[in-house]
Amino acid sequence: MRALTTYGTATLPALLVLGFFVWFANWIPQTRWDPPKTREIATTMTPAELAVVGQAIVRERGCLSCHTIEPGQGIKGQGRGPNLAGVAERRANGVAGGPDTLIGYLTQALYTPGAYLVEGFSNIMPASLKAPAKLNRAEVAAVVAYLESLGGTPSVTLASLPAPSDASAAPAAASPETVPTDPAAMLEAFDCLGCHSMEPGEVLVGPPFVAAQLRAAADAQGMAVDRYVMQSIVDPRAIQRTEFPADTMPDDYGERLTATQLFTLTEYLTTREGGQ
Repeated sequence: MRALTTYGTATLPALLVLGFFVWFANWIPQTRWDPPKTREIATTMTPAELAVVGQAIVRERGCLSCHTIEPGQGIKGQGRGPNLAGVAERRANGVAGGPDTLIGYLTQALYTPGAYLVEGFSNIMPASLKAPAKLNRAEVAAVVAYLESLGGTPSVTLASLPAPSDASAAPAAASPETVPTDPAAMLEAFDCLGCHSMEPGEVLVGPPFVAAQLRAAADAQGMAVDRYVMQSIVDPRAIQRTEFPADTMPDDYGERLTATQLFTLTEYLTTREGGQ
């Protein structure tokens, strides 16, 4: 009997401590990434119905991380991409040397965004069929309908949506064979600096490429800084930092970079002078 009493006395504090840590672990806010929602889009949807779905897609897929919708602010607005307010009115006649209709222009802007660049903006937008947006053809039609509604009346349907633009109209995407091995040149070739700053204290769309901040972020995850940076490049959804917009970075750099390029770029970002 005495042995049982002693056992119970020793076990109770241990259970209380264990219970506290279980509670604490569940109390800490958890970071979670869910794949983009797939929208049900019927072939019978009217342009107006498509526009409603398109509005939701634009907000869910991270488009507003770079674009803004600010009536009266002109083409610039406060975003890193063109202001979408009034885009239907501005591009009613398409663009010189490219599509000559609004639907053609908007479709090309989603399929091959580098084919036509609005003056003052960089070629930083990935094709909408690829990461991070990963739109299917029906979703492209919905987004086009929504953009038509910003200054105009939606008219596109799934049946009337143009086919993907000729890829030759857009600048060729960088590949491991054409991208230089110099890390600074790689950052330019992949348009990394459109979203990431190299300067301490300056924040663009994504985390700054500042060595001290990268080390701090790695420490917070209990990871070596080189492993943290590599994972962030090839699997950007693995760790979602809530202070930055979600799902904006393409997830195909693991395929586009060679191992040598990845190691070189990682070493540069984690040891760069001036980025401490």
